Amino acid sequence: MKLKKALIFGVTGQDGSYLAKYLIKKNYLVTGIFRRKKFINLKKLDLLKKLELKLIKKENEVKIIKILKKNFDEIYFLGGQSSVIDSFKKRSETYFSQIKPVKIILNYILNQKKKKSKFLFAGSSEIYGNINGKKKINENNQKKPVSPYGLSKLIAYEIIKSYRQMYNLPICTAILFNHESPLRTEKYVFKKIINSVKKVKNNKVKKISLGNISIKRDWGWAPEYMIGCNKILNSKKIDDYIIATGKTVSIRKILHLSFKNYKLNWKKHIYVSKKKIRTFDIKQNYADIKKIKKNINWVPKLNYLNLIKML
Repeated sequence: MKLKKALIFGVTGQDGSYLAKYLIKKNYLVTGIFRRKKFINLKKLDLLKKLELKLIKKENEVKIIKILKKNFDEIYFLGGQSSVIDSFKKRSETYFSQIKPVKIILNYILNQKKKKSKFLFAGSSEIYGNINGKKKINENNQKKPVSPYGLSKLIAYEIIKSYRQMYNLPICTAILFNHESPLRTEKYVFKKIINSVKKVKNNKVKKISLGNISIKRDWGWAPEYMIGCNKILNSKKIDDYIIATGKTVSIRKILHLSFKNYKLNWKKHIYVSKKKIRTFDIKQNYADIKKIKKNINWVPKLNYLNLIKML
């Protein structure tokens, strides 16, 4: 039996590492592309010797095409500049690192003579921007990003959608809502909260500063979302899908539940710093996951309540 071959752009990140782990478990031959020699996630998941790694420091078209010529069954793009905050300081890098490699991949797939490689791009709920009220977001909602990061994801999404419709290619975007895991750093608020509780409990700190704690998000479990991505590429009709839990919660409630686990009152240890309140933050988002439930039969088992306990 011929083993499937998969190529992962951004293999050293949270998502890339978990996707590699899942695909290797399914007996895929996995090749991973990385920009910086930071293998901490791959080491934590014991993957370093289980996949082939390729370094591409810049979005080098010659090098990317050379790798693509191995004609992979599945290609996943989980790379690029991944911080909303940093995207305001690194606008050019953000656009360049997301859009250019996607265009290279799409044009390669378009010109493949025999079997076409399937391609999935990791999109983001940031493409929708701010939506008023508790209206649930679906794949057809109006898209109005409020950050360079969100805009870069939207541009790539629109290019992929156009190529799929014009040339009937097996390509798509997984519109990922927030997702966490032990591989996250304190750069992300969910992990910062979890680590803060531990520091308070162990008397390492007494007070922690945060930004706007009224913000509401749909938080899921990263390893589970990568399974969803693989299921999309192996479905009968490859299309764009939202991947989320359908459960939205505020940072305030995450604080309450996290500190309650240690029998602590979060109000005594958390203070809101005006310096950390960002005007570009999306206030809330609610995900409609009916499409992926119906077409792919994928439903996440874990939501924010599970995340708090597991992290």
